[in-house]
Amino acid sequence: MSQPHAAINIVNLPEGGIDTADLRYQYPPQLAQKQPIWGRSDFVDGSGPLFNMYVEMTADEDKKMAETWKADADGILVFTGLFSAAVAALIAVSIQDLKQNSQDTSAFYLANIYQLLANANGSHVSIPSTLPDPSQFSPSASAVWVNSLWFLSLAISLTCAMLATLLQQWARRYVKVTQPRYSPHKRARIRAFFAEGVDKLHLPWAVEALPTLIHLSLFLFFAGLVVFLFNVNHTVFKVVMCWVGICTGLYICVTLMPIFRHDSPYYAPLSESAWFLYAGTLLVVFQILRWFSAFSCFSYATWDRLGDLKDRYHRWCLHGIGKAAEESAQKLSSEIDGRALIWTLESLDEDHELEQFFASIPGFCSSSLIPEPLEAFKAPNGGAMTQALIGLMHRTLTSNLVTESVKQRRIALCTKAMNVASLPINWAIFEPVLYREWNGLLKSVEFGQFLMRISYQSTFVGYHARCVISVILASTKEYDDRWFELATDHLGITKGVLEKYIGHGDSMVLASLIDISRRTFRDYAKYGWTVGAGWRSKSLKSVSEFNTRDTVPGLQHDFCSLWNEVVLKAQNGKDDRLESISIFLLRHIRHAFIDLHEGTNAAPTAFSASTADENPVLLSPSSYPLCGVEGHRHGISDSTSRIPEVIAGSTKNGLNASYP
Repeated sequence: MSQPHAAINIVNLPEGGIDTADLRYQYPPQLAQKQPIWGRSDFVDGSGPLFNMYVEMTADEDKKMAETWKADADGILVFTGLFSAAVAALIAVSIQDLKQNSQDTSAFYLANIYQLLANANGSHVSIPSTLPDPSQFSPSASAVWVNSLWFLSLAISLTCAMLATLLQQWARRYVKVTQPRYSPHKRARIRAFFAEGVDKLHLPWAVEALPTLIHLSLFLFFAGLVVFLFNVNHTVFKVVMCWVGICTGLYICVTLMPIFRHDSPYYAPLSESAWFLYAGTLLVVFQILRWFSAFSCFSYATWDRLGDLKDRYHRWCLHGIGKAAEESAQKLSSEIDGRALIWTLESLDEDHELEQFFASIPGFCSSSLIPEPLEAFKAPNGGAMTQALIGLMHRTLTSNLVTESVKQRRIALCTKAMNVASLPINWAIFEPVLYREWNGLLKSVEFGQFLMRISYQSTFVGYHARCVISVILASTKEYDDRWFELATDHLGITKGVLEKYIGHGDSMVLASLIDISRRTFRDYAKYGWTVGAGWRSKSLKSVSEFNTRDTVPGLQHDFCSLWNEVVLKAQNGKDDRLESISIFLLRHIRHAFIDLHEGTNAAPTAFSASTADENPVLLSPSSYPLCGVEGHRHGISDSTSRIPEVIAGSTKNGLNASYP
């Protein structure tokens, strides 16, 4: 019976043939993926996965260690080859000073023969006193020192070359014996056995000693060169001596620099030894100081501190320079994080890379691993982030090649990042450039489009108001850290307290209004409002277009409570400036809220023109149509109507404690 044949599909090839490059593009080869250790099931027993993980981890470490040893050995071989050739050439010249000159010896003996012949003929001839006697020859002290130093230098150099070749052989043998083709548990035991031998016999220390011997050989050569030139020519001696002194000073600085600067990239083979000597000396000094402090009146004040320093240096003695550098890096974490962020930002060239960077800012600021995340943005080049943010916003809004979905996504990311990027700026350095760029963007048509796009996204209304206020703060010339801390602290209180009663967006809006009131307590707050006069009305109007029946009444209700608080402070006479400042605040906010109610026929009577230039009065639900009962009629929920109670409770808890 015939077997059924499988169906065969006939494929017609294209006329031009098959484009292999196109096939590789459409069907890329599947890369061989490493099989996970814990998912394998081909082990003999249950100990296989654990031993296999140990083997794989140690294999990479052993490979890197062997490659490092081989690279060090190659460098030593190259240097010793060139150095030994130079030393040998000079030794061939200096070795002549250790033995008598053959020409002087021949001249001395010829003179003696001539004297004997002359005496035989009855003539009297004397030998010149300038001819040295070979029996009384003794090499000079300088010749002995020069040849001793140079021969010792050559011997050390050749010894290092031999040890370098042995080191290459040791590295190859170690990799070979620690990676046999055995089962995981046998291979792990063999590797652990030889690794213990490497540690006990201090092979890494022997490898580190080779560069030290090379440096010793070089300094011996320099010492012999100085002695040699001293007897040859004093001018050449002085020139070479100056250069040798400079090189010696630089070498000492490179050796000691890691001790005093833990971030120093310079390192010498003797740095570790110098570090242990330095730390040991400090331990002795601290112990002596603690002993003397026990008999002084300052014993209780100094004992604990000296004890902490002693423990710290004791740890450093055990772990070396690396432990000290690690502690220093953790101590300056905010500054170092800021440098890393700025370097990352300056290395990004494409907009999609900038988008990923700004998308990670909120998560970075909320990370529990970063002690002070906002301090990281106060690096010396902190203005670079604001410049990049402005550039990304401008290119996104003006480009015709960016799709609408990408624009919406980037605008949302920029809005969130702007709350952080616009605040921590060192205006003493970057104020002229950044202020000009902010002004150019805020007065442009693109920024109006930016606000309109945010107004259509209900989840970003609060972020929108917050970002607008952040830009106002960033546009103020006399910005300092004190006001930044007040704003960030207030935002933290708002998130923790007010969010229980009102929505997240309204909470952000309320925090923005509080920032406005705080900025007006400073004499230069008027400058911030003048800068934002062109786009402030656009901002509030865009919010009203999104939801004129909920968000806007909530804004007015929040402002009403804040306004009453300002007026009460002014009437109680706690601050003489509050009265004039509150009038100024009312004059500017009144126009903004009147713009919000265009088309709603519900302009608040409390913001009449006569109120702007007269003494401020308290706003109440009876005189304010969108508060109280009228607010409920216009769609304000019970949670929003409780905002005054929340503010009162927050005041008791310290909300206004940091008011200027």
